[in-house]
Amino acid sequence: MVKFAVRLMGGAGFACLALTGSALAEGSVSARSPAPECTADVHYDQNGKSWPGYYAEDADGRHCVPFTATHKLAPDGYKGDYYVDEFTDAKVRAAWADCLKQGPACSDPVRERVKTFIRPPFAATGTVNPFGKIDPDGDVDLDDIRRPKFFGQAPHAEKIAEVDSRTWIVEVEVPSERYEHDALNVAPSKTWKVRGWYIEGKGVENGQGDVVRPLVVMVGGRSIETTAIHDPKDERVWVYNAEKGTYDTAKFPGSTEVWGSLQWREYLRKLNEAGFDVLTLDKRAHGISGGLDTSNTVEQARDIFRAVDAFETGKGLRIAGSDGTVLTGDAAAGKLLAGQKARDVQLLIGGASQGSLVTSHAMYLNFVCDRAFEEANEACGAPLGYNVKAGIALAEFVHAVGYTPRVLIEGLLRSEYHVPYIPTGEILGSVPEWPAVFLGRGLWDMAGGLEGALDVYDRGTGLKEIAVVRGPHAEGAAGPENVAHLQDRIVAFSKAVIHGDGEVPGAAKFSNLRELVLSAPPVWEESMKPAGN
Repeated sequence: MVKFAVRLMGGAGFACLALTGSALAEGSVSARSPAPECTADVHYDQNGKSWPGYYAEDADGRHCVPFTATHKLAPDGYKGDYYVDEFTDAKVRAAWADCLKQGPACSDPVRERVKTFIRPPFAATGTVNPFGKIDPDGDVDLDDIRRPKFFGQAPHAEKIAEVDSRTWIVEVEVPSERYEHDALNVAPSKTWKVRGWYIEGKGVENGQGDVVRPLVVMVGGRSIETTAIHDPKDERVWVYNAEKGTYDTAKFPGSTEVWGSLQWREYLRKLNEAGFDVLTLDKRAHGISGGLDTSNTVEQARDIFRAVDAFETGKGLRIAGSDGTVLTGDAAAGKLLAGQKARDVQLLIGGASQGSLVTSHAMYLNFVCDRAFEEANEACGAPLGYNVKAGIALAEFVHAVGYTPRVLIEGLLRSEYHVPYIPTGEILGSVPEWPAVFLGRGLWDMAGGLEGALDVYDRGTGLKEIAVVRGPHAEGAAGPENVAHLQDRIVAFSKAVIHGDGEVPGAAKFSNLRELVLSAPPVWEESMKPAGN
């Protein structure tokens, strides 16, 4: 029997267990972090038992607040930068080669998991309402793409409709990629079109009395499609299976195309409301963008810079305004970016989950090394050198593969498919070059240990902030209050970057992992609410 878990069931399995001795201290956090104080079961979306936690004194009593443990700790006495040096591109490829030598017992489960990443394009847009369904790989009438005003009508009533008059539908030509050429019979000369929205802003005060027009580029998570329907009635993201004792993703047949797209559009709206120009592109092989590979996050990062270049030059560009005007090529050149050059406009690049992978690679390409990560031992080209002011990562993977259990998956993807997905140690090691960094995540995020986020934060040398919530991986699944908190923190951080502030007003203060956990607002994701709340 499957039924929706209502509040009275929300505390099932959430008993806090006091620890004795160092039972949990070993193998869950590094020596630099305070030993966990308790354990708690985690419901949506991990269904995990006895995760480590710290005690919080909330208004309704004392609770154990769990977090994701560190998957792999540096060996005792290790000399060097473990999560950078031991998880490079070369090291993850070598790990996969070693797995192959061990035989099918090692390699077969990894090959099965990789099927999640080597899969057909995500194309849910238009499956509930046929308006907005296009052939992403064909010649598209830009008027057939849903604009923000589409989501202002019933039953959606989304605030994003307010930005319609200053929104352009954008289409940018990008090259196909190595995996498509080798495995999918795509000609190397083939190009795709990536598409999305460009929302013009009113400008942001820069701390010197001037109003400037920075651009925030926001890249959605895996499967997120900018113009997909999310029925506002579909608020819960989990159901409780009483027979299995698990909390699972809810299904909304016939009403929602992609859960989470509603919350994603609100991130865009709030940034634009604060004055920023905002660009969001469906990643290649997602939604209204063409392509066949959903997972090459380096190419998806390059698409950001390709788009910004196209806005200046008009090459491979089409845009459509709210009045139906469609401009192509030279006629479209210079219409966006408030007339600024591609290399001059202040860029803040951000994304959620897979979008944070894209963000991480974009920062590495821009500040350290232009490298595809499709082949072993690639030469390092000169950094791209755009005027990037910050990296913003939600449901973050900036911590790179060493803080995850996915080393072999990444090694296989790179070695056999020429597809880089999760950043390797090179990207984590690049964080000191980032001018500013924002990290937002749920405490029990399956993407990697919370200490990984703390590691990234410690490496930051400029303006920086971590905002955590009592929730899971997906940035839209932690409940309305937590989602609003993350949205507001991103806006505050982005404004502080442009204003030139030395710290972000209202940012959480902490000095260690325990204080970071306890900095989360005392608001639980729905399935984790203690009984009586």
